[in-house]
Amino acid sequence: MAKIIKCSKCGTYNKNKDYCDNCGALISYKKKREQRIEEEKTIRFEKAKKKPPNFIEKLRAHQNLAYRILGWILYSGFAVVSAIGAFIAWLVFAIAAG
Repeated sequence: MAKIIKCSKCGTYNKNKDYCDNCGALISYKKKREQRIEEEKTIRFEKAKKKPPNFIEKLRAHQNLAYRILGWILYSGFAVVSAIGAFIAWLVFAIAAG
């Protein structure tokens, strides 16, 4: 069965083609949809890649020395608390394993 599609740019009818014979415009709805989905993926990827840094990272890179020191103290405190939590979790699982 032949698929006849009218080009939206120049108005010519094309038979079983993805691109217009006259002007070369994309006329396949399936390819247009795939192209749009791919563009949306790249836009979402770029937005996720450009996430702003969190508060502590902003403090660590601040111009003022006092703010940078505060940022490093908070960052180190967060790392120490995470290490203690990991040790407690390991200890609980080690005791449970017997």
